[in-house]
Amino acid sequence: MVNQMKEINVNSNPAELRQMLDYLGVAAFVIDVISANEFRLAAINARHEQLSGMKHDEVAGRSVDVLLSPGTVALLKANYRRCVQEKAATDYQETLDLPIGRTYWQTSLVPFFDQAGKVTRLLGTAYEISDQVHLELEARYQSTVMSVYLDESPDGILVVDANNRIKTWNRRFLEIWHISEAIMAAGDGEAALGAVVEQLAEPDSFVRRIKELYVSLNEEEQGVRIQMKDGRILERYSRGLHAPEGHYWGRIWFYRDVTELQRMTEQLLHMSQTDPLTGIANRRVFMERLHEEYRRAQRYKHNLSVLMLDLDHFKQVNDRNGHATGDTVLREFVRVITPEIRASDCFARLGGEEFAILLPESRLGSARQFAQRLCQAVAALTFDSPQGAFGVTVSIGVATLCDSDASPEQLINRSDKCLYAAKSEGRNRVRPRGDTDDCEEPEKRLNPGL
Repeated sequence: MVNQMKEINVNSNPAELRQMLDYLGVAAFVIDVISANEFRLAAINARHEQLSGMKHDEVAGRSVDVLLSPGTVALLKANYRRCVQEKAATDYQETLDLPIGRTYWQTSLVPFFDQAGKVTRLLGTAYEISDQVHLELEARYQSTVMSVYLDESPDGILVVDANNRIKTWNRRFLEIWHISEAIMAAGDGEAALGAVVEQLAEPDSFVRRIKELYVSLNEEEQGVRIQMKDGRILERYSRGLHAPEGHYWGRIWFYRDVTELQRMTEQLLHMSQTDPLTGIANRRVFMERLHEEYRRAQRYKHNLSVLMLDLDHFKQVNDRNGHATGDTVLREFVRVITPEIRASDCFARLGGEEFAILLPESRLGSARQFAQRLCQAVAALTFDSPQGAFGVTVSIGVATLCDSDASPEQLINRSDKCLYAAKSEGRNRVRPRGDTDDCEEPEKRLNPGL
């Protein structure tokens, strides 16, 4: 081998150089140092040909400038010059754009000297490390993607291992929980839990549930709402982390601040259930409550009464005084009625000047007396307008659930019939007059807006 190395140093025959390099068993090449800026490829061996895609007969004796791309050549020359200048073996990793594509190498250069001590030739041996580099690049890529995801995620993310040691977290987690990075960096899951319990509206149930999930390794949790003392609402998602073979690795937690979402949801729900002008329940809510109370009354044999209310001559109010004044009348009407409504009752605007009141567990007599008080309270209202002061009155129909009622609609129909009876008799009154639901269909139903 020593003699071969001497031969490599002085042999100028490319074919013989190739044969010598083949004995090395690894990808090998010889570089002739022409000057500080010119290097020629004297020979490559069979292993080099196999890995690089180059052919010895095509590259032997040619300058590296014409064999490789300018960017690759610049890096090669820098390593060659370093070996020449240091006059010592040089190791480095390099990236080469070769005929077979981009490859990665771990390369070693050994300098050869002439009698004057000048470096005239370099022997290179190389091991391809493309697979290793690709794995490292993929791992680096995955790590970068995960880091970006953690930093940019709107969720606060926490990962703990099987021993409840903190493995990783993101910036948003610190922001949501108002917890210091020093506590997290210590890695103690129990200490971190203790640092946040004072922020919770219900800390005991929170801690109990956390501990349950650490025991229930396969249990997932989705969309659990957490009330904070400062008024915020968090939403929690969690699942166990397992290896492909089923071994438990730990648990990942996601926390999201849904305070604004909750506020918007409640606002939309309120809008869907409320009459925008008067602020009381709308028709949809009234009908839902009516069906609920009807089922409850049927099941427990409770009383259930309904009042149908209609402001008298309301169309004339709008025509004479304008719709803005009409809106004021409706709001004042509701203001007067609302204090009389029990928590169990439902007061709703069905549309226009028509209203309804649902009275659970009320008999016809008490419902009629209640309606009479409302009728008197409304009659006491007065309003100012450019056309002069005026008042309003209301007609009210009352009905109570009967054993023969097959649906809540029948109850509504009877109260509606009584309302029109009150209208036909002159308005500003309650029908029925007594404790018996004795309203009959009037010969001519009057328009309640007249």
